[in-house]
Amino acid sequence: MPATPAGQTVVIEGRGDDAASRRQQAIGATTVIGREALDEAGDQSLLDVLQRVPGIGIDGDAPRLLGMGAGYTQILLNGEPAPPGFSLEQLAPGDIERIEIVKGPTAEFGGAAGTINVILRSPPKLRQRELRGAVGWRTVRPQGTLAGHWGDRFGDVGLFLPVSLYSWANGADLEVQRSSTPAGGTLSRQRVTGRDQWLGGGLNLAPRLEWKASDTDTWQAQLFLQRNHHHNRGWRSTEALDGPAPTLASDASRSDGSWQLLRSQLQWLRKQPDGSRLELKATAEAARWTNAGSAQGLTPQGSPGSLRETSALHRDRKALLGARWRLPLGEAHTLNSGVDVQQRARRELNRRFIDGSEQITSATGVPLAVDIDHAVAFVQDEWAVSDRATLLAGLRAEQHRLWLQGAGAAVRNQWQLLSPNLQFRQALDGRGRDVLRLSLARSQRTPDVGLLLPRYNLNGSYEATETNTPIAVDTAGNPQLQPERLLTADLRLERTLDGGGVLSAGLSHRRVQDLIRRRITLETVAEASAPRWVSRPVNLSSARSSALDLELKGSAPQLLGALWAQAPKALQLRAAVSWFRSSVEQIDDPDARLDGQPPWQTTLGADWQGPVPGFSAGATWTYTPGFRTRQTDNQRVWRGSSSRLDAHLQWRIDRQRSLRLAVNNALAPDSLSSNAITGSDGSLAASSTRRGTVPQFTAGLQWRL
Repeated sequence: MPATPAGQTVVIEGRGDDAASRRQQAIGATTVIGREALDEAGDQSLLDVLQRVPGIGIDGDAPRLLGMGAGYTQILLNGEPAPPGFSLEQLAPGDIERIEIVKGPTAEFGGAAGTINVILRSPPKLRQRELRGAVGWRTVRPQGTLAGHWGDRFGDVGLFLPVSLYSWANGADLEVQRSSTPAGGTLSRQRVTGRDQWLGGGLNLAPRLEWKASDTDTWQAQLFLQRNHHHNRGWRSTEALDGPAPTLASDASRSDGSWQLLRSQLQWLRKQPDGSRLELKATAEAARWTNAGSAQGLTPQGSPGSLRETSALHRDRKALLGARWRLPLGEAHTLNSGVDVQQRARRELNRRFIDGSEQITSATGVPLAVDIDHAVAFVQDEWAVSDRATLLAGLRAEQHRLWLQGAGAAVRNQWQLLSPNLQFRQALDGRGRDVLRLSLARSQRTPDVGLLLPRYNLNGSYEATETNTPIAVDTAGNPQLQPERLLTADLRLERTLDGGGVLSAGLSHRRVQDLIRRRITLETVAEASAPRWVSRPVNLSSARSSALDLELKGSAPQLLGALWAQAPKALQLRAAVSWFRSSVEQIDDPDARLDGQPPWQTTLGADWQGPVPGFSAGATWTYTPGFRTRQTDNQRVWRGSSSRLDAHLQWRIDRQRSLRLAVNNALAPDSLSSNAITGSDGSLAASSTRRGTVPQFTAGLQWRL
């Protein structure tokens, strides 16, 4: 088998000896889910695909590697950062060529915990016609998808046109218990009940053109359009259990808006017979988000409350130029290098009206402008030290400049980082079945633009003339935030079992400097006539995070043969468990962990090719225990345990048609959480929330024409 190119070291999850061989040869811990695996599963959502991948946790609709999300795990679309507002849940597996999952930072992509790179489909080698349709039910009304894929080649030109329509309908019941005791005051308790409803639909269009101009040169052009709309509704009732009556006894809100993304990419690729490779690309992107909302309630006396209306228009534009160069150097070395230069402009205007009167604050009625210049250059050398050992040494240089204007402020912020990266692979036996991998790197986590904007948002539960509570805080940005700097270390031992099974164990450690956390304080602000509790992001201190993960997969006879002599070969099993430990140096508490990182999580799954020809089934169960997080010295958060069971039954009617029945979130447990805060003045505040969930049932048909 030829050596895997530097920077392209991947493991393909699939069947047969080829997938196992590629996994053995990979330098870094990288997994690729290819087109064949996506077709076999028949999933309707990209999140359903990621749910089954060992080592990935799903928090809402955000995937996590090493238990770390919110910027630690980066999402790429065709090798470039996904724009704000982009959702993996609204991308169908049928539109995807492959998914590259890189565990840990690399010289090319960075990524503190890792990278999930979604590559859209390219023109097929043979003519292709395909229809996919699905209808499902979760709540309120049916939801569904309808997709068509057309691909063909005309000599040296290949075309592919995927189109998909989708709709969603979801809802949840809600109950919140709130209590607060001001310094020197009396206890106040409230119960809030309500329901939220989220409806919407959209369109994805991703045509791709490929022209093989010569034996060495290839041109590619791709367009990606995503457009959707939403119609959200919410209802709340508030009851005073102790203390004064609430300002509003009931409240109703509505929100209607749209999201649109248009991305175009042009790429030129030259491959030489000696293995060298040159790639140039240019990308232009425009995104637009609009929203209009209103809310009005009734006072305890039955009179109408204030009419609150909002509108928002956010626009985001990006231009990127990039280059990649691969050059073999002698028999043992291959040099990879690249550069990306990106300019991004973001414009926002949020407006807020109270009974028709516009409210002008730092967050509303004032346009905000953000301009970002981002440049990255990297170089790495792959050195075949011996037949069994390979070393990949890289260096990544990154510079970030940001300008903010609006709300009477003009702020400039910038940072740069030089990140070395070292990856080593050692085969422990002559057949390469036992492999040791080691990675040492420096990386960073850049703060989200929303955290940097100098805007102040009032909590709508309290009028601007009264003091809110620490559990119903106002929020504000911090233009002076700095990125988190991380030192990372990863060690992984992997054994390939007979028949393609895998047993692997990995250790990871992260040392975080300038940790970003939200701090809640009581402040006097220009936006309110009374003191307000405000949550602002700050660079708090340093932190540490460690992880141990185990993965096991293979056929039932491989894994259970000693206990189950008649285990069927058609039964494939997979299991993964991860343990996480983290600490924040400034906070002396055993629960001072990274945000959202659980103490452990596990995934169990099985896939079965039944005795009846054409029928197959599968199920995946994930579990995360409840845990507490000490956010700051005076704030504690608790999240209840979560359990999810997905199952499907598939019937391949013939080579062209298949029918799939699925249930997602079959157990539908309630989502529980709570938080508590103690003020420096001795005040106390706490809240607990229960949010219901519902299962989703889907029936889908795939037809290849």
